[in-house]
Amino acid sequence: MASKSSTASGLREAFDKYSKFGKTHAQLTDHSELRIGSAGIQKMMKDCSLINSKYTSQLLDNDIARVLGKLTTGTPEAGCPHYPKGTKTFEIKGFKLLIDRIGESKGVSSDEILTKINQNEGPSLTHVTETANKDITDRMTDISHYTGTHKERFDEEGHGKGKEGRSDDAEATGYVQGFKGGNQP
Repeated sequence: MASKSSTASGLREAFDKYSKFGKTHAQLTDHSELRIGSAGIQKMMKDCSLINSKYTSQLLDNDIARVLGKLTTGTPEAGCPHYPKGTKTFEIKGFKLLIDRIGESKGVSSDEILTKINQNEGPSLTHVTETANKDITDRMTDISHYTGTHKERFDEEGHGKGKEGRSDDAEATGYVQGFKGGNQP
């Protein structure tokens, strides 16, 4: 059986992976600490096969609401974080309380749930939307079929350049009468 420290570090590692999943770099740098929302928790529990016909995603939502309600209302207890009213996400300590609550609801120990979470390799990309028709997408992004300025919109690999490929920004560095700056003859 795993020791408490390895179980806790595994939980932290899984928490980090799932709380970062689907977020942009800008979103991750905005916050001082990682937090995981309901969607991340749902994904984790599905990936770890903790949601089944007896413990459904609705029951998981109920457990999430109960734990958040406990953390946002009432007086803070020793060792128990207190969240501001309206908080919809968990940090690591609150997430540990949620794992304990899920264990109670499923009728198993929280250690069993932690073991399943630790065995998981991280967020999976199953059932992710793929390109519906790759042939059409390849044809539409092949620059050999475009002429004039339209071929400037894509790089050699067929990826769009965004605004850089659509606009011709004039450089205001040329010489005109009365211009007191560089590049004068």
